[in-house]
Amino acid sequence: MDVGHGTSSEVQEPTALRFKTGVMIAAVFAAWMGLMALAIANIASDVSTDFSNSLKLNAGIGPYSGKEVIWLTVWFVAWPVLHFVLRNRDMDLRKWFGVFLVGMLVAVLLMWPPFFEAIADMIKG
Repeated sequence: MDVGHGTSSEVQEPTALRFKTGVMIAAVFAAWMGLMALAIANIASDVSTDFSNSLKLNAGIGPYSGKEVIWLTVWFVAWPVLHFVLRNRDMDLRKWFGVFLVGMLVAVLLMWPPFFEAIADMIKG
């Protein structure tokens, strides 16, 4: 013991940080939900001219401005809701991160023009 400072000279092992993992899953799934909303809005605007025109919040970039508002709204609403629901849960990060990655792949494919145009053409008939 260090008499001058009143502390022990033994090296103490650091303790691991421990918290519920539901809050992390809530954050990534809120982002995924926002991107899925963007993909769905993208397909819907390709299907419906009226919907596409309603998304034109800025003439400079057209319907993309409304699509971004949809994406950000879904993300910012979903995050606190999911945080509140999942905050006290301890969840398997590996499993849910894998689900998140598959969901992100689906969202990216739905925003890729060959995919969303083909889906829009099928919906239009």
